Amino acid sequence: MQLTHNFQPEKGRGDLEMDIHSDKRAFERRSCNALIALSYFNQANSYDAKVQNYGMGGMCLQSKLFLKPGATVCIRVREYPSSGALQDSADCLRWMSLAEVKWCNELPGTESASYSVGVKYQAQPY
Repeated sequence: MQLTHNFQPEKGRGDLEMDIHSDKRAFERRSCNALIALSYFNQANSYDAKVQNYGMGGMCLQSKLFLKPGATVCIRVREYPSSGALQDSADCLRWMSLAEVKWCNELPGTESASYSVGVKYQAQPY
């Protein structure tokens, strides 16, 4: 059985457009410049990081800390530069969440070590 997709992005949606044939993401992504506190699950130390983009299933962030793929991390938003409603919904950035590190790649051309990190949200308990 072969599945086909007839996905046509809506015109005028800017950064929300997605080509399902060239991107394996299950959810659309939105650009973001939120500052977050990031820590390994059940660890006291937290580290600053910046969200690059996010979607319903997870986010891509920039961190000075290498995060081991497979690790569980706690993410908490510190600053969100927006005038929108501050709520946790399918259309919004999660303000606090546990997530699994899916990949961590060093960013070339940065003065100090910096990493691009992909995380997948863990299911909410409700």
